[in-house]
Order: sequence, then C-alpha cells, then structure tokens
Amino acid sequence: MINIGSLCIVSADAERCASIRNAYENAGYIIHVFSNGEEALAAICHNQPDVALIGSNLDDISAFELVSRIRATDALARMPIAVDMAEHAHLDDWREGHDEYPEVNDILPHALDANAIVFRLQPLFRLSTMEAELVLRQANDQIVQRVSEQIDDASRCFYLSLNPAQNLPASFLSENTFWETATSISEAEAVVTGPGFFDVAVIDTNVDNLDDVIQFCSDMRDNPRLFNLPFLIRAPGLSEEDARGLYRAGANRVLTAEDCDETLRFEAMSLIRLQISRNVVRDTLRRTLTEATGHPLESVYTEDFLRSYLAKRIDIAKNGRRALSVVHLHLPEAISLLEEAGEEACNALSAQLARWLSRLIRVEDLAARISSSDFVVILPDTQASEAQYVMNRIAGVLTFTDFAVHNVFRPVKVWPLIGVSGIEDGDTVDSILARAKENLS
Repeated sequence: MINIGSLCIVSADAERCASIRNAYENAGYIIHVFSNGEEALAAICHNQPDVALIGSNLDDISAFELVSRIRATDALARMPIAVDMAEHAHLDDWREGHDEYPEVNDILPHALDANAIVFRLQPLFRLSTMEAELVLRQANDQIVQRVSEQIDDASRCFYLSLNPAQNLPASFLSENTFWETATSISEAEAVVTGPGFFDVAVIDTNVDNLDDVIQFCSDMRDNPRLFNLPFLIRAPGLSEEDARGLYRAGANRVLTAEDCDETLRFEAMSLIRLQISRNVVRDTLRRTLTEATGHPLESVYTEDFLRSYLAKRIDIAKNGRRALSVVHLHLPEAISLLEEAGEEACNALSAQLARWLSRLIRVEDLAARISSSDFVVILPDTQASEAQYVMNRIAGVLTFTDFAVHNVFRPVKVWPLIGVSGIEDGDTVDSILARAKENLS
C-alpha cells in the first residue's frame, strides 16, 4: 500500500492509541505504536519515522526524558516531535520546561480527537519532507550550515478580531512584534493577500462567524503564496465538530473559551517556531540551486539534475512504499511565440514562466526546465490526486496572468497543459516521465 508518511506513537493509553492509529491509517500513513519508552526509542533510532507522537503518561520513562534522548541522537535531532497530553496532565509543566528541555514542535490537548490530530500534525509531516529534500538536493553531499532558529523579537503577526470581548493588545506576543490587525473578513483578506509575509495569523471569533472564518481559511489555503501561513483560531462555545471543520479548512490550532490568553500566547509562539524552522529549511534548499545544478536566475533546476534527483526519489518511494508524483507542464504559447517573434522572445517568456512556477510550488517540490516550452515538477510524499489539485491551482494563476515580453507588443497569455503521474511498480526515471507527458490535458 502506498503511504504518504510514517508516524510513531508512544503512549500507555491503549484506547487513545487505537483511535489515533485508525485515523492515520485511513488517511494513508504507516503507523507504529509502542507503550514502552525504551522500546520506542530503539525503534525510532532504527526506523527513523517522519514524526513521533509521544504521550505524556509513559510508565518507564518521562516524556521529557524521551524527547531529550531522541534529540541527543544526531540522526533524529531535527525529527518533528509532538506531545499528546494525558487527561489530567498539566500543560504548565511543558510551558515551564520549554526552554530547559529540548523543544517539541507541538503539544496536543487531550480533548483533541483523532481526526483533528490528523489535520493538526500535517505541517510536521511536510517539515519532515522538507528536511529529507535538503539531504537529497545537496550538490556535494554536504549539509549547508544553517542559521539559528531563534524567534525574532520582530516576528510578524496578523490578528483578526471578530470577538470584541477577547480583543488582544498589540503587545500580546512581545513589545517588538509587528502586530497587524483587522476587524472584518474583507479587511483581513486585503491585509493578508497584500505585500509582505506573516509568521502567524491569530483569529478571535465566535460561533456566529464560524462559517465566514472557515471560508476565509479555506481561501487562504488555496492561495499559492499563503498555503503555509499558520492559523491559530480561538472561539467560545466551540463543539468538536466545529473544531474539525476548522482543521479541515486549514487551521493549525483551534482553541476554545476555556483557553486563556497565556495558552493562546504559548500556541502562537509554537507556531512561529514551526514557521521559522520551515523558513530555515526553505532558504537552505534554495541555496542548493547553483550554476552546477540549475538556472539560478530562473529558480529552476536542469534536466540533468532532475534525472539524477528523480532516480533517488524513486528508490526512496519504492523502498518505503511512499507516494511520489511527477507533473509535466507544457506551454504551447512558447512554441507559438517562437514562430511569431523568434527565439529571444520565446526564451524570455520561458524564463518568466520558470520564475512564476518556482514561486507557486511548495518549497519541498522540485521544478526543472527541460525545454523552452516544457517543465517537470516532482512532488514527494504526494498522491497523484493531490498533485493534480496543486498543479490545477497553479495553472489557473498562470492562465489569468498577462506576461510582458520584449519586442512583443501585446500582453502574452498562456494556457498550460498538465500531465500528472503517480509512481507505479517497476517505474524508472524514463517511464514515469513519459507517463506524465502522455497524460497531458
């Protein structure tokens, strides 16, 4: 069975483990469950799962110590880890120990049900994919030295206040945080989709505005520039079904009226840390694009690098039964422009399209130019159906964009053709590339 990731659950709560395991297996993940911390540590070191979910009520070892020992292992130092709080455990213990103990990427409240957990941990699985990408793309098999991942006092936070009873001050996170506010969905859309980037979006709302908030989150997730923006939502009187709806729409954290400002602050800082981790990996990934591996000015890789990289990706997918999708993107307008205005104009359009494509895909996806009218995108840990959705969204952006080409005295429009192929048994680099091209439509 093809899977999109692996999760190791370590918990003494057999009933909750079974519930989480069932939800994740239904979503297409490989799951390993352990009730003993020492056994789990040995298995994690051997199997190196994408994400570890550790219960706070282990019998043989504290969750604090298990996290510390995982982080002390070089190969696991950057593996995403979440802690699942026991029913009567105190979140304050983790808050107070957050600086003293190795950092976890997320802390799950016990009230969170298994289906919501699947949505909540998705960013951690994508972070794991990004880390794996970093290893694969190193031109010299050497990891580039990374910058520190400390939280910047000038982090940028967007705050949407739809519940005046819970308005937060601008100094909520820190005195130096850039704090942009909005009081309506339309104002929020104008701010968030405008120039600049935010590290987190915090929304205070109530159940009367829930449908609008769900639509807003969904729209932002469909925006190629904003689909990675962390959303933290707090609403009084929220039901479990309401929370699941928000998670499905793309929320990263959902809090209720019982969660105080201190809890919200802790969750917001956790999301900022996650965003900084992703940004660090993203920036390092981009530095693997050099004259030796690609076209730096166009932000795409060469066909030679693509084929070498894809061979490694196929091996990983086969060995782990992992999902892998390949997309062929063809631009008939580039060929037409070659006939109309010559090679220089054709190459100029191709370069513009390459830059647009590189900005629209996820950073863990790899784009290569194989001709002036053809590009290939590799989407690791991605089912073909999701790849089709992602690329249709990108094609829509390109279709509604006017391109300006030197010495062509009209706006240039493009209507991309897209062919998607998921990995199949026996696939080689040539076969999966050929099948993606055959599927052009």
